[in-house]
Amino acid sequence: MTDTAPTGHRPPKTTGPDRLATGSPGETGAETAELAELRAELREAHETIEAIRGGGVDSLVIGPPGREQIYAVASADRTYRLIVKAMNEGAATVSPRGVILDANPRLGLMTGQTVSKLIGTAVLDLIPEAHRATSARLLDVGAGDNARGEIELNGPGGTTVPVLLALSAFDLDGMLLRGLVLTDLSAQRRAEADIRDLNAELEARVEQRTAELGLANKNLEAFSYSISHDLRAPLRALQGFSAALLEDCGDRLDETGRGYAGRIQAASERMAALIDDLLLLSRVSRADMNLGRVDLSAEVTSIVDEMRAQAPEPGRRVRFAIQEDVWVTADRALIRSVVQNLIENAWKFTARRNDALIEFGTMPADGAVICCYVRDNGAGFDPAYVNKLFQPFQRLHTARDFPGTGIGLASVRRIVERHGGRVWAEGAIDEGAHFYFTLADNSRAPE
Repeated sequence: MTDTAPTGHRPPKTTGPDRLATGSPGETGAETAELAELRAELREAHETIEAIRGGGVDSLVIGPPGREQIYAVASADRTYRLIVKAMNEGAATVSPRGVILDANPRLGLMTGQTVSKLIGTAVLDLIPEAHRATSARLLDVGAGDNARGEIELNGPGGTTVPVLLALSAFDLDGMLLRGLVLTDLSAQRRAEADIRDLNAELEARVEQRTAELGLANKNLEAFSYSISHDLRAPLRALQGFSAALLEDCGDRLDETGRGYAGRIQAASERMAALIDDLLLLSRVSRADMNLGRVDLSAEVTSIVDEMRAQAPEPGRRVRFAIQEDVWVTADRALIRSVVQNLIENAWKFTARRNDALIEFGTMPADGAVICCYVRDNGAGFDPAYVNKLFQPFQRLHTARDFPGTGIGLASVRRIVERHGGRVWAEGAIDEGAHFYFTLADNSRAPE
Protein backbone atom coordinates (compact mmCIF):
# COMPACT_ATOMS: atom_id res chain seq x y z
CA MET A 1 0.00 0.00 0.00
CA THR A 2 3.06 2.27 0.31
CA ASP A 3 6.39 2.08 -1.58
CA THR A 4 7.05 -1.27 -3.22
CA ALA A 5 10.58 -1.88 -4.46
CA PRO A 6 11.12 -4.13 -7.50
CA THR A 7 14.28 -6.19 -7.38
CA GLY A 8 16.08 -8.42 -9.88
CA HIS A 9 15.19 -12.06 -10.06
CA ARG A 10 18.72 -13.42 -10.33
CA PRO A 11 20.32 -13.95 -6.89
CA PRO A 12 23.86 -12.67 -6.38
CA LYS A 13 26.76 -15.17 -6.36
CA THR A 14 28.53 -16.09 -3.14
CA THR A 15 31.64 -14.11 -4.01
CA GLY A 16 32.44 -11.69 -1.15
CA PRO A 17 32.17 -7.96 -1.49
CA ASP A 18 35.94 -7.36 -1.10
CA ARG A 19 36.83 -9.60 -4.01
CA LEU A 20 34.08 -8.08 -6.13
CA ALA A 21 35.36 -4.69 -5.38
CA THR A 22 39.07 -5.34 -6.27
CA GLY A 23 39.24 -8.18 -8.81
CA SER A 24 42.69 -9.69 -9.81
CA PRO A 25 45.25 -8.96 -12.52
CA GLY A 26 44.66 -12.28 -14.27
CA GLU A 27 40.96 -11.80 -14.94
CA THR A 28 39.66 -12.17 -18.49
CA GLY A 29 37.25 -9.67 -20.17
CA ALA A 30 34.27 -11.97 -19.50
CA GLU A 31 35.16 -12.15 -15.83
CA THR A 32 35.49 -8.38 -15.66
CA ALA A 33 31.96 -7.93 -17.12
CA GLU A 34 30.55 -10.45 -14.68
CA LEU A 35 32.18 -8.66 -11.78
CA ALA A 36 30.71 -5.33 -12.95
CA GLU A 37 27.25 -6.89 -13.08
CA LEU A 38 27.67 -8.32 -9.59
CA ARG A 39 28.78 -4.93 -8.28
CA ALA A 40 25.62 -3.35 -9.77
CA GLU A 41 23.42 -6.00 -8.16
CA LEU A 42 25.12 -5.47 -4.82
CA ARG A 43 24.58 -1.74 -5.06
CA GLU A 44 20.90 -2.33 -5.84
CA ALA A 45 20.59 -4.74 -2.89
CA HIS A 46 22.39 -2.26 -0.64
CA GLU A 47 19.99 0.56 -1.70
CA THR A 48 16.97 -1.67 -1.16
CA ILE A 49 18.17 -2.62 2.35
CA GLU A 50 18.74 1.05 3.21
CA ALA A 51 15.28 1.92 1.92
CA ILE A 52 13.78 -0.83 4.06
CA ARG A 53 15.69 0.44 7.10
CA GLY A 54 14.47 3.98 6.43
CA GLY A 55 10.83 2.92 6.22
CA GLY A 56 10.47 3.75 2.54
CA VAL A 57 9.54 0.19 1.45
CA ASP A 58 6.87 -2.07 2.88
CA SER A 59 6.93 -4.90 0.32
CA LEU A 60 9.18 -6.40 -2.34
CA VAL A 61 8.16 -7.64 -5.78
CA ILE A 62 10.57 -10.38 -6.86
CA GLY A 63 10.45 -12.42 -10.03
CA PRO A 64 10.04 -11.99 -13.79
CA PRO A 65 6.89 -10.33 -15.23
CA GLY A 66 3.88 -12.53 -14.84
CA ARG A 67 5.48 -14.56 -12.03
CA GLU A 68 5.96 -11.85 -9.43
CA GLN A 69 6.13 -12.80 -5.78
CA ILE A 70 5.28 -10.25 -3.12
CA TYR A 71 7.08 -10.12 0.22
CA ALA A 72 5.78 -7.77 2.90
CA VAL A 73 8.24 -6.18 5.31
CA ALA A 74 7.79 -4.41 8.63
CA SER A 75 8.21 -0.68 8.11
CA ALA A 76 7.53 2.73 9.53
CA ASP A 77 4.07 2.64 7.89
CA ARG A 78 2.52 0.56 10.66
CA THR A 79 0.01 3.29 11.58
CA TYR A 80 -1.05 3.63 7.97
CA ARG A 81 -1.45 -0.14 7.65
CA LEU A 82 -3.61 -0.27 10.78
CA ILE A 83 -5.86 2.45 9.36
CA VAL A 84 -6.25 0.63 6.05
CA LYS A 85 -6.88 -2.63 7.88
CA ALA A 86 -9.68 -1.04 9.93
CA MET A 87 -11.35 0.67 6.96
CA ASN A 88 -15.01 -0.09 6.25
CA GLU A 89 -14.16 -0.03 2.54
CA GLY A 90 -12.19 -2.59 0.61
CA ALA A 91 -8.68 -1.44 -0.39
CA ALA A 92 -5.97 -2.91 -2.60
CA THR A 93 -2.72 -2.01 -4.38
CA VAL A 94 -2.44 -3.37 -7.92
CA SER A 95 0.73 -3.95 -10.01
CA PRO A 96 1.18 -2.72 -13.61
CA ARG A 97 -0.06 -6.11 -14.83
CA GLY A 98 -3.19 -5.93 -12.69
CA VAL A 99 -1.98 -8.25 -9.92
CA ILE A 100 -3.06 -7.48 -6.36
CA LEU A 101 0.03 -6.66 -4.30
CA ASP A 102 -1.75 -5.88 -1.05
CA ALA A 103 -5.33 -5.88 0.26
CA ASN A 104 -7.19 -5.23 3.50
CA PRO A 105 -9.54 -7.60 5.38
CA ARG A 106 -12.65 -5.71 4.28
CA LEU A 107 -11.99 -6.58 0.63
CA GLY A 108 -11.62 -10.19 1.72
CA LEU A 109 -15.06 -10.09 3.38
CA MET A 110 -16.61 -8.52 0.28
CA THR A 111 -15.20 -11.23 -1.99
CA GLY A 112 -15.35 -14.18 0.41
CA GLN A 113 -11.57 -14.73 0.24
CA THR A 114 -8.70 -14.40 2.68
CA VAL A 115 -6.22 -11.57 2.28
CA SER A 116 -3.40 -14.04 1.61
CA LYS A 117 -5.40 -15.57 -1.23
CA LEU A 118 -6.19 -12.17 -2.69
CA ILE A 119 -2.52 -11.19 -2.86
CA GLY A 120 -1.16 -12.38 -6.19
CA THR A 121 -4.63 -12.66 -7.75
CA ALA A 122 -5.43 -10.73 -10.93
CA VAL A 123 -7.86 -7.97 -9.96
CA LEU A 124 -10.07 -8.68 -12.98
CA ASP A 125 -10.61 -12.22 -11.66
CA LEU A 126 -12.66 -10.63 -8.84
CA ILE A 127 -15.10 -9.16 -11.37
CA PRO A 128 -17.88 -11.12 -13.14
CA GLU A 129 -16.84 -11.99 -16.66
CA ALA A 130 -19.69 -10.00 -18.22
CA HIS A 131 -18.34 -6.79 -16.64
CA ARG A 132 -14.60 -7.30 -17.06
CA ALA A 133 -14.22 -5.33 -20.29
CA THR A 134 -15.93 -2.28 -18.80
CA SER A 135 -13.96 -2.59 -15.58
CA ALA A 136 -10.68 -2.95 -17.47
CA ARG A 137 -11.31 0.36 -19.24
CA LEU A 138 -12.02 1.97 -15.88
CA LEU A 139 -8.74 0.62 -14.47
CA ASP A 140 -6.71 1.82 -17.45
CA VAL A 141 -5.46 5.17 -16.13
CA GLY A 142 -2.02 6.76 -16.19
CA ALA A 143 0.16 7.99 -13.34
CA GLY A 144 -1.38 10.92 -11.51
CA ASP A 145 -4.87 10.22 -12.87
CA ASN A 146 -8.01 9.21 -10.98
CA ALA A 147 -11.14 7.31 -11.95
CA ARG A 148 -14.46 6.59 -10.31
CA GLY A 149 -17.34 4.33 -11.23
CA GLU A 150 -19.69 1.58 -10.14
CA ILE A 151 -18.72 -2.03 -10.80
CA GLU A 152 -19.60 -5.46 -9.44
CA LEU A 153 -17.44 -7.96 -7.58
CA ASN A 154 -17.78 -11.71 -7.27
CA GLY A 155 -19.07 -12.15 -3.74
CA PRO A 156 -19.33 -15.09 -1.36
CA GLY A 157 -21.43 -18.08 -2.43
CA GLY A 158 -21.79 -17.06 -6.05
CA THR A 159 -23.34 -13.69 -5.26
CA THR A 160 -22.36 -10.35 -6.76
CA VAL A 161 -21.57 -7.25 -4.74
CA PRO A 162 -22.22 -3.78 -6.21
CA VAL A 163 -19.36 -1.43 -5.30
CA LEU A 164 -18.25 2.12 -5.95
CA LEU A 165 -14.64 2.06 -7.16
CA ALA A 166 -12.32 5.00 -6.51
CA LEU A 167 -8.99 4.55 -8.32
CA SER A 168 -5.74 6.50 -8.14
CA ALA A 169 -2.64 5.68 -10.22
CA PHE A 170 0.89 6.69 -9.21
CA ASP A 171 4.44 6.15 -10.39
CA LEU A 172 6.79 4.46 -7.90
CA ASP A 173 10.41 4.32 -9.09
CA GLY A 174 9.28 3.76 -12.66
CA MET A 175 6.57 1.25 -11.73
CA LEU A 176 2.90 2.25 -12.33
CA LEU A 177 0.84 1.19 -9.34
CA ARG A 178 -2.87 1.63 -8.75
CA GLY A 179 -4.57 2.17 -5.42
CA LEU A 180 -8.18 0.93 -5.24
CA VAL A 181 -10.84 1.83 -2.67
CA LEU A 182 -14.10 -0.11 -3.05
CA THR A 183 -17.27 0.91 -1.17
CA ASP A 184 -19.94 -1.75 -0.74
CA LEU A 185 -23.25 -0.43 -2.17
CA SER A 186 -25.37 -3.41 -1.10
CA ALA A 187 -27.14 -1.55 1.71
CA GLN A 188 -27.77 1.41 -0.60
CA ARG A 189 -29.22 -0.87 -3.27
CA ARG A 190 -31.51 -2.51 -0.71
CA ALA A 191 -32.66 0.92 0.48
CA GLU A 192 -33.31 2.00 -3.11
CA ALA A 193 -35.33 -1.17 -3.70
CA ASP A 194 -37.32 -0.50 -0.51
CA ILE A 195 -38.00 3.06 -1.68
CA ARG A 196 -39.18 1.80 -5.07
CA ASP A 197 -41.49 -0.69 -3.34
CA LEU A 198 -42.84 2.05 -1.05
CA ASN A 199 -43.38 4.36 -4.02
CA ALA A 200 -45.20 1.64 -5.89
CA GLU A 201 -47.35 0.96 -2.83
CA LEU A 202 -48.01 4.69 -2.42
CA GLU A 203 -49.00 5.03 -6.07
CA ALA A 204 -51.36 2.09 -5.69
CA ARG A 205 -52.90 3.70 -2.62
CA VAL A 206 -53.24 7.02 -4.42
CA GLU A 207 -54.98 5.30 -7.32
CA GLN A 208 -57.28 3.54 -4.87
CA ARG A 209 -58.04 6.77 -2.99
CA THR A 210 -58.60 8.59 -6.28
CA ALA A 211 -61.07 5.93 -7.36
CA GLU A 212 -62.81 6.15 -3.98
CA LEU A 213 -62.91 9.93 -4.24
CA GLY A 214 -64.34 9.71 -7.74
CA LEU A 215 -67.05 7.36 -6.47
CA ALA A 216 -67.77 9.67 -3.53
CA ASN A 217 -68.10 12.62 -5.91
CA LYS A 218 -70.50 10.65 -8.08
CA ASN A 219 -72.55 9.79 -5.01
CA LEU A 220 -72.47 13.42 -3.96
CA GLU A 221 -73.64 14.49 -7.40
CA ALA A 222 -76.48 11.99 -7.18
CA PHE A 223 -77.36 13.28 -3.71
CA SER A 224 -77.29 16.87 -4.95
CA TYR A 225 -79.54 15.94 -7.86
CA SER A 226 -81.94 14.24 -5.47
CA ILE A 227 -82.02 17.29 -3.21
CA SER A 228 -82.50 19.78 -6.01
CA HIS A 229 -85.26 17.79 -7.74
CA ASP A 230 -86.87 15.15 -5.52
CA LEU A 231 -87.12 17.28 -2.37
CA ARG A 232 -88.15 20.51 -4.01
CA ALA A 233 -91.36 19.05 -5.45
CA PRO A 234 -93.03 18.25 -2.09
CA LEU A 235 -91.77 21.58 -0.71
CA ARG A 236 -93.44 23.42 -3.55
CA ALA A 237 -96.63 21.48 -2.83
CA LEU A 238 -96.51 22.43 0.85
CA GLN A 239 -95.93 26.07 0.01
CA GLY A 240 -98.62 26.12 -2.66
CA PHE A 241 -101.34 24.34 -0.68
CA SER A 242 -100.66 26.34 2.48
CA ALA A 243 -100.91 29.57 0.47
CA ALA A 244 -104.14 28.30 -1.21
CA LEU A 245 -105.54 27.32 2.17
CA LEU A 246 -105.01 30.81 3.52
CA GLU A 247 -106.35 32.46 0.38
CA ASP A 248 -109.38 30.27 -0.29
CA CYS A 249 -110.36 29.15 3.18
CA GLY A 250 -108.85 31.80 5.38
CA ASP A 251 -112.26 33.23 6.36
CA ARG A 252 -113.41 29.81 7.61
CA LEU A 253 -110.27 29.27 9.73
CA ASP A 254 -109.94 30.63 13.18
CA GLU A 255 -106.78 32.40 14.28
CA THR A 256 -105.17 29.15 15.39
CA GLY A 257 -105.79 27.50 12.01
CA ARG A 258 -104.43 30.45 10.14
CA GLY A 259 -101.37 30.32 12.43
CA TYR A 260 -100.81 26.66 11.61
CA ALA A 261 -101.00 27.35 7.87
CA GLY A 262 -98.58 30.24 8.26
CA ARG A 263 -96.13 28.03 10.12
CA ILE A 264 -96.30 25.41 7.36
CA GLN A 265 -95.53 28.06 4.81
CA ALA A 266 -92.62 29.50 6.85
CA ALA A 267 -91.14 26.05 7.49
CA SER A 268 -91.34 25.22 3.79
CA GLU A 269 -89.53 28.41 2.90
CA ARG A 270 -86.84 27.67 5.50
CA MET A 271 -86.41 24.16 4.15
CA ALA A 272 -86.01 25.54 0.64
CA ALA A 273 -83.32 27.91 1.93
CA LEU A 274 -81.52 25.00 3.60
CA ILE A 275 -81.59 23.04 0.35
CA ASP A 276 -80.13 25.98 -1.53
CA ASP A 277 -77.33 26.33 1.02
CA LEU A 278 -76.58 22.59 0.97
CA LEU A 279 -76.25 22.71 -2.80
CA LEU A 280 -73.95 25.71 -2.47
CA LEU A 281 -71.77 23.83 0.05
CA SER A 282 -71.62 20.87 -2.33
CA ARG A 283 -70.62 23.08 -5.25
CA VAL A 284 -67.82 24.88 -3.44
CA SER A 285 -66.39 21.51 -2.36
CA ARG A 286 -66.34 20.12 -5.91
CA ALA A 287 -65.97 23.12 -8.19
CA ASP A 288 -62.89 23.38 -10.39
CA MET A 289 -60.51 26.12 -9.30
CA ASN A 290 -59.20 28.64 -11.81
CA LEU A 291 -56.48 30.53 -9.97
CA GLY A 292 -55.66 34.06 -10.97
CA ARG A 293 -54.87 37.50 -9.60
CA VAL A 294 -57.83 38.98 -7.72
CA ASP A 295 -58.19 42.51 -6.36
CA LEU A 296 -59.93 41.56 -3.12
CA SER A 297 -60.42 45.19 -2.11
CA ALA A 298 -62.43 45.82 -5.28
CA GLU A 299 -64.50 42.68 -4.66
CA VAL A 300 -65.39 43.82 -1.12
CA THR A 301 -66.33 47.29 -2.35
CA SER A 302 -68.59 45.74 -5.01
CA ILE A 303 -70.27 43.49 -2.43
CA VAL A 304 -70.95 46.45 -0.11
CA ASP A 305 -72.46 48.50 -2.94
CA GLU A 306 -74.73 45.59 -3.93
CA MET A 307 -75.88 45.08 -0.33
CA ARG A 308 -76.79 48.74 0.09
CA ALA A 309 -78.70 48.73 -3.20
CA GLN A 310 -80.58 45.46 -2.65
CA ALA A 311 -81.48 45.82 1.04
CA PRO A 312 -81.88 49.49 1.84
CA GLU A 313 -82.64 50.09 5.50
CA PRO A 314 -83.81 53.68 6.09
CA GLY A 315 -82.11 55.33 9.01
CA ARG A 316 -79.44 52.67 9.39
CA ARG A 317 -75.90 53.95 9.48
CA VAL A 318 -73.04 51.55 8.75
CA ARG A 319 -69.48 52.72 8.28
CA PHE A 320 -67.08 50.61 6.20
CA ALA A 321 -63.25 50.71 6.35
CA ILE A 322 -61.81 48.83 3.35
CA GLN A 323 -58.05 48.52 2.87
CA GLU A 324 -57.01 49.28 -0.70
CA ASP A 325 -54.87 47.18 -3.04
CA VAL A 326 -55.23 43.80 -1.38
CA TRP A 327 -54.26 41.37 -4.13
CA VAL A 328 -54.38 37.58 -3.82
CA THR A 329 -54.02 34.56 -6.06
CA ALA A 330 -57.29 32.66 -5.86
CA ASP A 331 -60.33 31.48 -7.74
CA ARG A 332 -62.25 34.72 -8.21
CA ALA A 333 -65.77 33.27 -7.79
CA LEU A 334 -64.88 31.21 -4.74
CA ILE A 335 -62.88 33.90 -2.93
CA ARG A 336 -65.67 36.40 -3.60
CA SER A 337 -68.05 33.95 -1.92
CA VAL A 338 -65.77 33.94 1.14
CA VAL A 339 -65.71 37.71 1.63
CA GLN A 340 -69.39 38.00 0.71
CA ASN A 341 -70.38 35.56 3.46
CA LEU A 342 -68.21 37.37 6.00
CA ILE A 343 -69.39 40.88 5.00
CA GLU A 344 -73.05 39.82 4.98
CA ASN A 345 -72.63 38.24 8.43
CA ALA A 346 -71.08 41.44 9.74
CA TRP A 347 -73.93 43.46 8.20
CA LYS A 348 -76.51 41.15 9.81
CA PHE A 349 -74.99 41.08 13.29
CA THR A 350 -74.50 44.88 13.46
CA ALA A 351 -78.19 45.55 12.72
CA ARG A 352 -78.82 46.71 16.30
CA ARG A 353 -75.85 49.08 16.40
CA ASN A 354 -76.35 52.78 15.78
CA ASP A 355 -72.62 53.20 15.17
CA ALA A 356 -72.00 50.00 13.18
CA LEU A 357 -68.46 49.56 11.85
CA ILE A 358 -67.32 46.86 9.43
CA GLU A 359 -63.62 46.59 8.48
CA PHE A 360 -61.74 44.65 5.84
CA GLY A 361 -57.95 44.53 5.70
CA THR A 362 -54.79 42.48 6.12
CA MET A 363 -52.37 41.83 8.95
CA PRO A 364 -48.95 40.18 9.31
CA ALA A 365 -48.94 36.40 9.65
CA ASP A 366 -46.32 33.74 10.27
CA GLY A 367 -44.91 32.09 7.16
CA ALA A 368 -45.29 32.99 3.50
CA VAL A 369 -49.01 33.84 3.73
CA ILE A 370 -51.30 36.84 3.58
CA CYS A 371 -53.85 37.10 6.37
CA CYS A 372 -57.12 38.93 5.64
CA TYR A 373 -59.75 39.87 8.20
CA VAL A 374 -63.35 41.09 8.48
CA ARG A 375 -64.16 42.80 11.76
CA ASP A 376 -67.37 44.24 13.15
CA ASN A 377 -68.64 45.73 16.40
CA GLY A 378 -71.91 43.81 16.39
CA ALA A 379 -73.53 41.16 18.58
CA GLY A 380 -70.41 38.99 18.78
CA PHE A 381 -70.56 35.46 20.17
CA ASP A 382 -69.65 33.37 23.19
CA PRO A 383 -65.98 32.35 22.65
CA ALA A 384 -66.64 29.07 24.47
CA TYR A 385 -68.50 27.87 21.35
CA VAL A 386 -66.09 29.19 18.73
CA ASN A 387 -65.42 25.66 17.40
CA LYS A 388 -69.06 25.36 16.33
CA LEU A 389 -68.96 28.41 14.09
CA PHE A 390 -67.61 26.65 11.00
CA GLN A 391 -69.69 23.46 11.34
CA PRO A 392 -72.72 23.06 9.03
CA PHE A 393 -76.05 23.99 10.65
CA GLN A 394 -74.37 25.10 13.89
CA ARG A 395 -75.73 28.48 15.00
CA LEU A 396 -74.87 30.51 18.08
CA HIS A 397 -77.88 32.80 17.72
CA THR A 398 -81.56 31.99 17.28
CA ALA A 399 -83.20 32.40 13.90
CA ARG A 400 -85.66 34.80 15.54
CA ASP A 401 -82.85 37.17 16.50
CA PHE A 402 -80.70 36.73 13.39
CA PRO A 403 -82.03 34.68 10.45
CA GLY A 404 -79.81 32.20 8.64
CA THR A 405 -79.20 28.50 8.00
CA GLY A 406 -75.71 27.99 9.49
CA ILE A 407 -74.14 26.99 6.17
CA GLY A 408 -72.32 30.20 5.21
CA LEU A 409 -69.31 29.88 7.52
CA ALA A 410 -68.99 26.16 6.73
CA SER A 411 -68.62 27.03 3.03
CA VAL A 412 -66.09 29.75 3.96
CA ARG A 413 -63.90 27.18 5.69
CA ARG A 414 -64.05 24.72 2.80
CA ILE A 415 -63.14 27.35 0.22
CA VAL A 416 -60.23 28.69 2.28
CA GLU A 417 -58.90 25.19 2.92
CA ARG A 418 -59.08 24.42 -0.80
CA HIS A 419 -56.80 27.43 -1.30
CA GLY A 420 -54.29 25.99 1.19
CA GLY A 421 -55.21 28.41 3.98
CA ARG A 422 -57.04 28.34 7.27
CA VAL A 423 -59.83 30.35 8.90
CA TRP A 424 -60.54 31.21 12.52
CA ALA A 425 -62.59 33.64 14.60
CA GLU A 426 -62.32 35.72 17.74
CA GLY A 427 -65.09 37.50 19.56
CA ALA A 428 -67.11 38.13 22.68
CA ILE A 429 -70.79 38.72 23.40
CA ASP A 430 -71.82 42.30 22.48
CA GLU A 431 -68.20 43.14 21.61
CA GLY A 432 -68.18 42.19 17.93
CA ALA A 433 -66.54 39.42 15.95
CA HIS A 434 -63.23 39.17 14.11
CA PHE A 435 -62.86 36.62 11.29
CA TYR A 436 -59.44 35.83 9.79
CA PHE A 437 -58.37 33.73 6.82
CA THR A 438 -54.99 33.07 5.19
CA LEU A 439 -54.08 32.60 1.53
CA ALA A 440 -50.90 32.31 -0.50
CA ASP A 441 -48.82 35.50 -0.24
CA ASN A 442 -49.62 37.62 -3.29
CA SER A 443 -50.37 40.95 -1.69
CA ARG A 444 -48.63 43.07 -4.35
CA ALA A 445 -50.54 44.68 -7.20
CA PRO A 446 -50.04 43.00 -10.59
CA GLU A 447 -47.12 44.12 -12.69
